[in-house]
Amino acid sequence: MKLIQKMQAFVLTALLASGAFFFTGCSKDPIVPKSEQEVLFDYLTSELGNKKWFIKAIYVNGVLQPLTDAQKKYYKTYTRTQSAFTATFLDDDGNRGNAYLLSVIQIKEVVNNGPLGALTRDYVIRELKEKSLDMEITNPPGYPSQIVREVYYAN
Repeated sequence: MKLIQKMQAFVLTALLASGAFFFTGCSKDPIVPKSEQEVLFDYLTSELGNKKWFIKAIYVNGVLQPLTDAQKKYYKTYTRTQSAFTATFLDDDGNRGNAYLLSVIQIKEVVNNGPLGALTRDYVIRELKEKSLDMEITNPPGYPSQIVREVYYAN
């Protein structure tokens, strides 16, 4: 008789435990993986809301340029907004405006406080990781133009 009671207790315990696991698993929201653009936006602004980027290197038409003392201190900060893939930005030159992560390879910055009005800068993203940002812009648009590559790091 003791063996039957032990078996019944074991079966009852197993049923209760499996039922608890089943109902606990069903009550959780499914985990939806982030898109590549969402991950890159997190890298650009950080999941906490903003990230400060410091210049590491500048290339003009593929040639590394020596950084001036001012450039060595240059930074750009991106702060996420409530709109998807939209951030505000502020740089060390006093430019401020909105930045849009248009795709996994393109950032558009609109400087709102320029002396001649709004100025748009279209960057091509070469690489964006949690601690590194490598992007380039054709500057100025038109002929003859220069391709300026800006490489940043974040702490």
